[in-house]
Amino acid sequence: MSNSAGNFNGSIVDFIRGDSASVKNIRFYKDEYIYVGGGRGNFYFIEKGHVKVSTQTEDGRTCNIGFYKEGDFFGESGLSGDIIPETATALIDCAIKKINFSSFLEEIKGKVILYHFVIYMANKIIEHQKTISSFVIFNSEKRLAYSLMRMASEIKNDNVSSIKNKISYQDLSYMVGTTRSRVGYFMNVFLRQGIIKESKDCFLIVDKKRIEEYLVE
Repeated sequence: MSNSAGNFNGSIVDFIRGDSASVKNIRFYKDEYIYVGGGRGNFYFIEKGHVKVSTQTEDGRTCNIGFYKEGDFFGESGLSGDIIPETATALIDCAIKKINFSSFLEEIKGKVILYHFVIYMANKIIEHQKTISSFVIFNSEKRLAYSLMRMASEIKNDNVSSIKNKISYQDLSYMVGTTRSRVGYFMNVFLRQGIIKESKDCFLIVDKKRIEEYLVE
């Protein structure tokens, strides 16, 4: 994301952790639904945990369209207030801040954070476009590599990133449109190539630079 989007993230985190009437703290247990049918006038911030957002095709198949980690916002599609075919589920026990969009806009009206919010939303659209493009131009192996890169958090003072919370191969298979066994095979390939590494401190260590090089091969 751009610096403006990063500024928004910092500004909104400070805002929602303050004394705000538009923010509600909620805890969800593993596999519990955070919302079904879209956020309907709300968006969300992950204080602790890991969340997947999924949708269903007309023939009933599930498609995971996003995985979100601590420090991420999600559910922006709910700002329309409409019912949409989108479900958010806690992958592990989560502490979530639910932000009412209308109240939030009232509180930030006339403030610099409103500008940052617009930039942030524009960048989210660009991110979703990149994700859609990855499904068009990449095979399932590269879609998995791309997804791991997007889920990883930066580790300061090092040229690697990490995925803190464990994600099942089944969930990854839904996300990239392949089978669980193929995900397992691809993950072993990535381990041998040094694209990812196992760690006692987190689910995976991810070398984003190596993945970027691999995606353009």
